[in-house]
Amino acid sequence: MENLVAISQGFGLAVACGLAAVLPLGILAAAALLGWLPGSIAVAAETPVLIAGWVIGVFEAAARAILPIPLRIATSALGGAVACEFALGSTLPFVGLILGSVIAAGTAWTTTRLVDRAIASGGPRWGVTALVAGASVVVAALAIIPVVGLILVGIVIWIGMRSRNDDQGRYAGLRVLR
Repeated sequence: MENLVAISQGFGLAVACGLAAVLPLGILAAAALLGWLPGSIAVAAETPVLIAGWVIGVFEAAARAILPIPLRIATSALGGAVACEFALGSTLPFVGLILGSVIAAGTAWTTTRLVDRAIASGGPRWGVTALVAGASVVVAALAIIPVVGLILVGIVIWIGMRSRNDDQGRYAGLRVLR
């Protein structure tokens, strides 16, 4: 059961890193300090990780408003790899690096499309970015609850598939002129 909890927490934190790459590390460090991450490595429960997660996370979340899409996805993949490995590193060493980066990159790809649509339709860039950063903190806090992380991964997959279907349906009636 402890392995399932660690996997769920790692995957959920990777989803949160898909929204904002570094802010969830602050939640991870706080949960590790409180002893709520059974599979975490010792480094995750250090005070400097907590402080760095919050300070760097705020700057990174603000910078996401102006970063190009590939860089947003890459930073999310890196943050997801670190978060997932920190959360389940003592349970499944090095597995979190691969799975966390894939989950975070997929989440970042999905949310980047949604965020860019919101901004293109007239939403304020900094306001949308602040909402996404706040959502990453909420998702990271929810990911600490056992099994919720797996549900979060399922939700991201569903949103990604639905978003892709919307794109295909939008251009279905157009003909190619030769």
